[in-house]
Amino acid sequence: MYAEEEARLFTPDDPVVARRLEDGSNVVLSLAAEGGVQAASTVWAGLAFDAGGNAIGAGGFLVSTDGGASFSTRPVPLDDPADTTVAYGADTLPAVPITQAAGSPPRDLAIEPQADTVWTAGGRSGLRRWTAQDSAWTRAVLPPDTSTRIEPTTPTDFLVAPPLDDGRGFQNHRALSVLVDETGTVWAGTAAGLNRSTPGDVGPSGDRAWRLFRPDGTPNSLTGQLVLGLAEQPRPDGRNPVWIATLRADGGSVLQRSGLTVTPDGGETFRQPLVGEQVNDVAARRARVYAATENGLFVSETQGRTWRTVEEVALAEPEQAFPGELTARAVEVTPAALWVGTTAGLLRLDRADEPRLLPDAPDAPRPKWQLFRTEVPVNPDEPTEQVPDVETYAYPNPFVPSRDDAVRIVYDVPEPQTVKVSIYDFGMNRVRTLEEQEPAGQQEIVWDGTDASGLRLPTGTYLYTVEVGGTTVRGKILLSN
Repeated sequence: MYAEEEARLFTPDDPVVARRLEDGSNVVLSLAAEGGVQAASTVWAGLAFDAGGNAIGAGGFLVSTDGGASFSTRPVPLDDPADTTVAYGADTLPAVPITQAAGSPPRDLAIEPQADTVWTAGGRSGLRRWTAQDSAWTRAVLPPDTSTRIEPTTPTDFLVAPPLDDGRGFQNHRALSVLVDETGTVWAGTAAGLNRSTPGDVGPSGDRAWRLFRPDGTPNSLTGQLVLGLAEQPRPDGRNPVWIATLRADGGSVLQRSGLTVTPDGGETFRQPLVGEQVNDVAARRARVYAATENGLFVSETQGRTWRTVEEVALAEPEQAFPGELTARAVEVTPAALWVGTTAGLLRLDRADEPRLLPDAPDAPRPKWQLFRTEVPVNPDEPTEQVPDVETYAYPNPFVPSRDDAVRIVYDVPEPQTVKVSIYDFGMNRVRTLEEQEPAGQQEIVWDGTDASGLRLPTGTYLYTVEVGGTTVRGKILLSN
């Protein structure tokens, strides 16, 4: 949910934010806000960091109760090694404590204002709940993969754990997304499907009953098993629909397909308005739905019955260029703008321009987007606290060759010259050399993830150097196949 006010784009200028982000190890992976007046609104930001290899780690949370004027911190919601059981109703269930931040980033956040509660979907650490009363995180118990419903009043016995190397654990205990809708119903997307708990499912002890929805190959079910994103659509009449972005699981059954599902009635029925597209995220206004996909931004003004695609964007700043077709990884709406996270940066479109995304005529002028990138000098002449001395950067990073096609290495060129970029594996063996004759200014060079002979390189951390202007600057790229 969001307040009817202009959204604020938070930067590391705030002292508390700066202290948590100053070494560049943390990024803001998820956000949630609640409150009608900015001075009294609550903002939670979930932090994550590169944990090496393919893992992303949990970095804790930044919390503001004054609309972002100041922030405090909350710890990473992990377990003590002695937390080998979890209470659920009258039962004591065996549990595997999640003690490592790697693999447990805050992938999504949701605020339940009526109960002063915050929910986070933390990957391997599962679904967790924070309450102001306890000022602590507790582990929510979701059904095992072998059940479609659990109730705290019904005796049960299963292991609470994500999938483990020894074969134990459940995909439904790996949480990917979370939403609290207008009725107070909690929706939790996992690697096994969609979980629902209504206000009437809360028992006297505070434990919740849960219903697990899974794809069954029929139109009245989820498209895919991995629930990556959830969005509530405000509607003038009746219950707000909940939109569900899903992905077909690797090795999943023929009953699964990637796409978009919607439930208009709180889970009584489901509809599949977009099938066959890899939908990474979803957002909705009263009259418009946005789906961020690998093939562009899909837009519907007919509740998903018809779609049009935004595959290319025009930028407001003439000196900027958007490389290639649009690959959308995230999408969000605020009262003043539409935001789209892409492999080339963050795009913003004023709300007044959104109807022009679907022009009546093919030759109608397209709206202009603002593009935000990490544009800071490679070696600023006069470094300041507001402009960090960033030597070079690469995007997208992590880089997934099968999804991103190429990674772009950005650097500054003081005067026209030949620039040499060398890429090394973690053992400092040079695997690729790239050279370009560059004009002065900020430039970039493209790498496709292959070595000098054209062979695809394995997953891992790669270092690169840029020889420019008589100096050498360095950076790091996480390659994930």
